[in-house]
Amino acid sequence: MKRLYGLYEIAPHIDDPNTYDLKRDYAFLRQDGLLIISAKGTHVNGASIPLVFWPFLGSPLSGTNKLWSCCHDSLYAKTAIVIDTNTLKHITIQEAFDNWRDIPSEHFIHQTSFRRKFADQTLLEAMRYLGVNLIKRRLVYRAVRIFGRAHWTQRTERAD
Repeated sequence: MKRLYGLYEIAPHIDDPNTYDLKRDYAFLRQDGLLIISAKGTHVNGASIPLVFWPFLGSPLSGTNKLWSCCHDSLYAKTAIVIDTNTLKHITIQEAFDNWRDIPSEHFIHQTSFRRKFADQTLLEAMRYLGVNLIKRRLVYRAVRIFGRAHWTQRTERAD
């Protein structure tokens, strides 16, 4: 079953050399039916993977790294659009992704419903879907659980 939607395309962010802006909408469908959309203009940085881990994990915005980190970045930034596709009738998930701006609000789940662990588990699920090996998945997941708190807190404070 297809779980990635859109075309991942980025442009450098003007104010930060380590951040990029999505040029198109991009989404990941979780196994529980929640469609996590990172909208055009979302800032991404590859799950804030520290430079020290790059030799083991690769550059955060290369290969499949960019694909599994995108929705995690938007969830951490509190900018993700979350649609419960289980409640959609008469439209496909592709149609929901293509036309999410026109979907009635009762199908959306507000960002305040999610904790940091939800974002980290979404990252883990996306890595598994993309075939990332077990060791790398565990290393990345542990790294975001240990080092991600500062980014989550910082972005949560900004969003409040």
